[in-house]
Amino acid sequence: MNKRSGFIFYIILLALTTSSISCNRSVVFEKNKNIPEMQWHYEDKVIFEAEINDTINLHNIHVNVRNSVDYKYMNLYMFLDTEFPDGRTVRDTLECILADKHGKWTGKGVGKIRSNSFLMRENVWFQVKGKYTFSFEQAMREEVLEGISDIGIRIERK
Repeated sequence: MNKRSGFIFYIILLALTTSSISCNRSVVFEKNKNIPEMQWHYEDKVIFEAEINDTINLHNIHVNVRNSVDYKYMNLYMFLDTEFPDGRTVRDTLECILADKHGKWTGKGVGKIRSNSFLMRENVWFQVKGKYTFSFEQAMREEVLEGISDIGIRIERK
């Protein structure tokens, strides 16, 4: 390989790598919200509104959780209320395992914060186009739950 063809090869490789990293076409919606001062009050809901227009493909829904290593539990229970464009609502109870039985955190991270993404629902078919509202509440029986930094949701095309 001469210098010119080697240079062209590396430019093409760089372009392909950049486009594959920066353009994940399977993600339909992803947003994370900060829990102020890592203190999640039981009455505070974390709410996301997603415009879904794909009624043909199946989707997976993930819940993103960021927690401090000072969080005192190995799991996190949450209620998730989903409101459909037609006004119907569904409530789910979610359990996210943040540490194993030996106390080792399951998430990735450096320093005091760990990040996890949990598959909440697989093969979801959105039957109606429009705005879907996802409301999360902590369900840990604590008036103020300390140590949760962020809650998020990711919807991706299968």
